[in-house]
Amino acid sequence: MSNYDAVHFNQADKGTRFINYIIDIIINYILTVLFFAILGFVLTIIGNYSMVNSIANMNPILDRIVTALFTSLFWFLTEWLTKGRTIGKYATGTIVVTEDGYIPDVNTLLKRNFSRIIPFDSLSFLGNRGWHDSISNTYVVKKKAFEQDVFTNSSLNEIGKDIEN
Repeated sequence: MSNYDAVHFNQADKGTRFINYIIDIIINYILTVLFFAILGFVLTIIGNYSMVNSIANMNPILDRIVTALFTSLFWFLTEWLTKGRTIGKYATGTIVVTEDGYIPDVNTLLKRNFSRIIPFDSLSFLGNRGWHDSISNTYVVKKKAFEQDVFTNSSLNEIGKDIEN
């Protein structure tokens, strides 16, 4: 079994992906609220009340844009720092990999997470694969099973190499 086959054979199912999303969106919501609460507190302490009012009365469209960017940045940083995982993926034992079975590089993770801003991206999972996965050519796989298949494949490829030399 090649890494490519291991990726496709060990893809996380839609239920697991949905659980990842719910956990991550809750964590993201909590962190977003905390961030803006701390920002508001600091701005109040330093006496910048006009900025506090601007944040509190933000245009709803601008609010959605800021929230989408904050969410994408959060998921990007989390997956980059943890080499392909978010808190939801830790909870469900999954990981993001490329089609070849490698941890995505920074550019791939940027593409993956900022393409989540596309309206209705979360609904794209009603089809075969989510848009942010298709655009970045990434897959979410069951980590232990995937790593076991890759290890087994690697071990099988090593058998007989010493005899050939």
